[in-house]
Amino acid sequence: MDQFRNRLDILREKGRYRALKQGEGVDLTSNDYLGFRNHPALRAEAVEAVESGVGLGSGGSRLLRGNHEAHESLENFAAQFFGYERALYFATGFQANYALFTTLPTRHDAVLFDSLVHASVRDGIHAGQAKGVKIPHNDVNACEDAIKRLRGEVQQIYIAVESLYSMDGDFAPLAAFQELARQYGATLIVDEAHATGVSGEAGRGCASALPRDNLIVLHACGKALGGAGGLVCASAEIIDILVNTARPFIFSTAPPPLQAHLAQKALELCASEEGAVRRNSLSERCEQAQQFFGGAGSHIVPIIFGDDQRTVEIAEALQKKGFDIRAIRPPTVPEGTARLRLSLSANLDKGMLDRFFGHLAPHFQDRAA
Repeated sequence: MDQFRNRLDILREKGRYRALKQGEGVDLTSNDYLGFRNHPALRAEAVEAVESGVGLGSGGSRLLRGNHEAHESLENFAAQFFGYERALYFATGFQANYALFTTLPTRHDAVLFDSLVHASVRDGIHAGQAKGVKIPHNDVNACEDAIKRLRGEVQQIYIAVESLYSMDGDFAPLAAFQELARQYGATLIVDEAHATGVSGEAGRGCASALPRDNLIVLHACGKALGGAGGLVCASAEIIDILVNTARPFIFSTAPPPLQAHLAQKALELCASEEGAVRRNSLSERCEQAQQFFGGAGSHIVPIIFGDDQRTVEIAEALQKKGFDIRAIRPPTVPEGTARLRLSLSANLDKGMLDRFFGHLAPHFQDRAA
């Protein structure tokens, strides 16, 4: 046990020790961007679904007894909603990304990934057989240079990016990346996790306006949609490859049918008039925050302090004032960029956010100095 105690002591000394903590106070840290997590309509839908017999558990993997009508209904609805031939539902977004990058690229291929792309993508690339090449953040020219170096060495190139980055809140130049991929016969894979439900027409994501011919997209159900799971949207052939060869899909118990049912209802709510109203409310909070902080104007606002321990202390001070905001430290973010991650929601009102800014201001101004 001494080796584990020593490792924990090192984390404490660096200000990187973490402990589980329930949320209290004003939610400024979750990914519940549209306020769907406790939406009355979705709660009522859950009760009705249970009473009508929708399964609480799946009972097995999808290829055995675990495939249910709710899974197939969600996948059919999602494919149509997002504009793809097929969709495949996974229990988590992490599992979906891991399945993609351990399955599609072979040992003859290469994956060019953004330096700030999510851990699930990086872990999938690391566990897969393809050559992984890290590209400077949002740098299309560097990506092209890497492609030129790799031509002739590999059979297929994949470019992996997020549409909206989960810790920096900035957007990827998706159209430029897709044009680059088309120019060199590559495939673009876009993780829409933090844009699903929020960006694009009816919340279809930042990539919703792009052609589908060289595009694979992941949509998360556990953030703005308020539930859980991840949807891979792609061509019929790619989905069939995942069903037949993706180990995280084949050897995992299927998501509960109730979970799939609620994910579909959340998509329907997202596409409704109320969904549009909530996106508009969220947009107002984004504009309010941008006036204070500047930046990209998205619903994810990084407030970088740099020092790990100081960032923890500022978070704790704000929590005592009734605001649930957390310190994000390495390895989640690069060394020297410890930050508060302000996560905006349609449920926030202007006065509440102004009060938060008032309590933050002394720390923020001290940082700027």
